[in-house]
Amino acid sequence: MHLEKKIAVVIPAHNEEKLIGKVIETMPDYVDFIVVVDDQSQDQTVAIVQSLAISNKKIVCLEHEQNRGVGAAIATGYIWARDHQVDVTAVMAADFQMDPEDLPNILEPVCRVSVIIQKVIDCFEASHGE
Repeated sequence: MHLEKKIAVVIPAHNEEKLIGKVIETMPDYVDFIVVVDDQSQDQTVAIVQSLAISNKKIVCLEHEQNRGVGAAIATGYIWARDHQVDVTAVMAADFQMDPEDLPNILEPVCRVSVIIQKVIDCFEASHGE
């Protein structure tokens, strides 16, 4: 938790075996859920995430049955977060483009206000038949 908010970080992933472990292992302790959404990787991404999840119950590994693109992977993570009553959800790239140490700078302003994305998610679900 951060500022009394339940925090999730969504990590869309596609063939990210080289850096996904480092991204997960450097996630700040206050992150409640690390939601990796694998978009049909052809490498060991899922195996690495599942292996880390054995000892870290914060890790959630979701898998798309077919490659749907990064936007769909992010939306899948948002939907999971919404369904699990997460207060604030951030997105981080699986290839370490963003340092997890920068997360507080993103979360601080968001945690202090109410942000509603429910209608965006509902529209996405309706347009994709989910």
